[in-house]
Amino acid sequence: MAEVWSTLDGILLLLNKGYSWTITQTDSLEVVQALTDMGMEESRITVLRRTQGIMKSKGQLRILHIPREQNLVADRLAKFSLNWKSTLQIFDEAPKEILDLLQKDKVNGTFM
Repeated sequence: MAEVWSTLDGILLLLNKGYSWTITQTDSLEVVQALTDMGMEESRITVLRRTQGIMKSKGQLRILHIPREQNLVADRLAKFSLNWKSTLQIFDEAPKEILDLLQKDKVNGTFM
């Protein structure tokens, strides 16, 4: 459930910043399955229903599974967070280290 809550928080932050088209990647296959299973709309789990409802009604909000070993950007951000003074960090631009990692992946023909 923590993964679903963090996905919902992320979606709400993006919507608040004016984004209506996003692709969220997570290494939690269970979260992807739960949020993309339209049969779960009748679920008693409120956070699932709420997240699905927002994803369905607020534009192009997609969630995709990415294997943990390929989720290098999230891994790097998680390591950076150990040095942050607050529990929430919002970037208007990606940190240089993340841009370097993305550029490296682009050169290697992968995107993570």
